[in-house]
Amino acid sequence: MRKSGAPVDLIFPTEGLGWDIEATSIMKTTKKLAEAKRFADWMASRDANQISANWWAVVAYPGVAKPLDGIPPNYESRFARNDFQWAAKNRSRILAEWSKRYDSKAEAK
Repeated sequence: MRKSGAPVDLIFPTEGLGWDIEATSIMKTTKKLAEAKRFADWMASRDANQISANWWAVVAYPGVAKPLDGIPPNYESRFARNDFQWAAKNRSRILAEWSKRYDSKAEAK
């Protein structure tokens, strides 16, 4: 939108950027397991990461990410610290606390 001239400014908080993780998985019920495995393998390849690097500032394959217009060069170092192993072990506790704090503020279902 910004490239099209929209009056948009990108803001990068100094206290830590949130994580947005993209993933590929294979559904247990797939009827085309061989094709799904082939696609998943390709998504983890250098070729797929080179394509993704056209719009994602951080990609999984080392040495593939490239500068993107409007994204600071130290983007990855601005991520909020996150201990994913701890979060996985404490998932139920985290979800319960989140629900306690924020469910009352959510729109009615």
